[in-house]
Amino acid sequence: MDLKTLRIYFKEVNKFRREYPQNFNIWTLIKFYPAWRRSLNEKSSSITDERPWMTFTAIEFLEKFLTADMKVYEYGSGGSTLFFAKRVKEVISVEHDKNWSEKITKELKNHDYNNWHIHLIKAVPDRSLLGEKELDPNNYLSSVNTLSCYSFKDYAESIEQYPNQYFDLVVIDGRARCSCFKHAVNKVKKSGLLVLDNAERSNYNYIHASLNNGNWIKHNFYGAGPYNHYFWQTCVWQKVDL
Repeated sequence: MDLKTLRIYFKEVNKFRREYPQNFNIWTLIKFYPAWRRSLNEKSSSITDERPWMTFTAIEFLEKFLTADMKVYEYGSGGSTLFFAKRVKEVISVEHDKNWSEKITKELKNHDYNNWHIHLIKAVPDRSLLGEKELDPNNYLSSVNTLSCYSFKDYAESIEQYPNQYFDLVVIDGRARCSCFKHAVNKVKKSGLLVLDNAERSNYNYIHASLNNGNWIKHNFYGAGPYNHYFWQTCVWQKVDL
């Protein structure tokens, strides 16, 4: 057994116990340790594993939810695109990076999936955004420093070409997440899901506050996930069927 890796894991376990005692379950964390350890292998990646880069408990939740007749929209493509293409009727992704888009497209074709579409929508340079913050959904900004003067308005608005309540699942795991949420929230079907990865970041408080009402049921999935030494949070909201 790799004691160094084990110490890293249980350091995160203790942090979890302190910060999220209401969600802490030692048996769940023990269950996912082998998968976490394997994911740190240099040959392992989200793409080769055809797996979303989310916490293990969130992935497990999605595996139980998804069915072959569902439609998925995701901001940000990757291993999750392969994961969804394998399980649902239709997956549509929006991606801002041309090279990454081509890589994921190649992988999808290699697997003979034909139920997907990737919208390549590049960010537009806009010097007026210098000094503005991502947390304002009207700014269409990414928190990545190298993209601080680029507008993701077209990227965030890409979902508007689809009717309201069209998607069973919308995943927000790309750029300008608050802005993407603003356009995506009405596209989720009743009983459908909206997923936000890295949900512990204060930049996304707007999303948490917006969904803190009787129309959505929130599931907090803080804990271990693949490929990272640290724990983080994926949140899933289910739209109430009123």
